[in-house]
Amino acid sequence: MENGGTETQPNSCGVLRMAMDNGTRLKTSSSNNMHDVLHMYSGNGDASYAENSYRQRYVFRVLQPLFEAAIEKLTFPQEGPLRIADLGCATGTNTISDVDFVVKTLANLCGNGHHSNGGGSMPEIQAYFSDLPSNDFNGLFNLLDRPGRLPYFVAGVPGSFYNVVFPRSNIHVCFSIMALHWISEVPEAVMQKTSPLYNKGRVWINRGRQDIAEAYSKQAKKDLNDFINCRAQEIAPGGVMFLCMMGRPDTWPPAQQVSVGGEFCGQDFEDAWDELVTQGIISSDVRDSFNLPWYFPNAYELRQAVENCGAFDIESVQVCEGVPSMAEEDFEEYIRDPNMFGLMKANMVKSFTGSLVEAHIGKKCSNRFFQVFREKAAALLHCNAPCRLVTCTVASLIRK
Repeated sequence: MENGGTETQPNSCGVLRMAMDNGTRLKTSSSNNMHDVLHMYSGNGDASYAENSYRQRYVFRVLQPLFEAAIEKLTFPQEGPLRIADLGCATGTNTISDVDFVVKTLANLCGNGHHSNGGGSMPEIQAYFSDLPSNDFNGLFNLLDRPGRLPYFVAGVPGSFYNVVFPRSNIHVCFSIMALHWISEVPEAVMQKTSPLYNKGRVWINRGRQDIAEAYSKQAKKDLNDFINCRAQEIAPGGVMFLCMMGRPDTWPPAQQVSVGGEFCGQDFEDAWDELVTQGIISSDVRDSFNLPWYFPNAYELRQAVENCGAFDIESVQVCEGVPSMAEEDFEEYIRDPNMFGLMKANMVKSFTGSLVEAHIGKKCSNRFFQVFREKAAALLHCNAPCRLVTCTVASLIRK
C-alpha cells in the first residue's frame, strides 16, 4: 500500500512499523529527539541500570587514584560553597558513590590542611547531578533520601553537557564518568538512505567502513570541542575537571573502536536485528535506520579539543588499556554457562540502549529484540570469547 511514498506493514509484534526513507522514523536521527528519549533504564528490575552498572562501578574504582590526584590540584574558593558537578550522572548507586568519593576526598584535604578557606574547616558543598531531561532524576533523589548520608546539598540539572548548563565560573570540581563517548547525534549522512555514507546492514561503526567511521569522528570532534568550551565557561579558575570515557589506543583508526570480545554490542547485537528482519517483525529499512550514537575517542582526539580551547592546563590525558571491568572470579562465573551469560549480557545492554531501541521499534518489538539478542549472545559465547578488560580515555584538567 502506498501513502505519500511511505510503506506501512504489519508485523508479529501487533503494531505497524513504518519503513521510511532517510531514517526519519528513528528518533536518534535528531539530537533533540534523542535527548527526549535517551536514558538509562530506571527502577530496580533485572534490566535496570541500577542492577547492571557494576562494570562501570568497577572501572571507576580502578581509576579512582587518578581522580583523587586531580582533586588534590584544586584551588579552594576563598568564600562560599564548594560546587561539584557530575555530568552524565545517570541514576543508581554509582552516581551517589561517585559524588561521595569527591566529598570524602575534599574533606580529607581540608582535614590535612592541604587546602582550605581558613582554619582547616570544611566549606559547605553543593553537588549538582546533571543529565538529559529524560534521566530518572526521581529515582536518583529517592536514593539520596537515606539516613547517614554525607552532608552536602544536592540539585538536579537537566540538560545536555554539550551545552552550557551552569553559570559562569560557578563549578570547582567537575567530572564525567563513562558518558562522554555518547555523541550528541548520529551523523545525518549515515541516516539518509540516498547518501553514499548510508550505514546499510550495520548498527554501529566498529570494524565497518572507514568513511562512515570518519563521519562519526567528525561529529565526535565537534562534540568534544563543544563540551570543553562549555566547561571553560562554567568552571572557576583553579577548578579541576576529571573525564573518563570509553576509548581506544591512538594507533587505532576510527573504524576500530573496540577489539573483538570487548564489544557490548557486537556481532550478536547485529544478528538480533537481522533476525527480526528475517522473521518479518521489522523491515530492513527500519533496521538500517538504527545506529548507536557512540564514538570512543583516543587521547590525541581529546587532547586536541582541550588545546583548541586553551582554557585548561593539562595534568594528564591518557589511554588506559586493560582496565578490568569486573573481578576475575566473577568473570569466570559470568561466562561459565551460555544461557546465564546471554541473560546477563542482554540485561546489561538493555540497561543503556533499551530506551533507544524501544523508541525506534516500540516496546513489544523491543522486548522481542532483547530476547533474540539473549539467544544470539549465548550462541556466540564460545565463538567470540568475551573479555573483562576495557580501554578508557582519561583526562585531568585544571582551569587556568
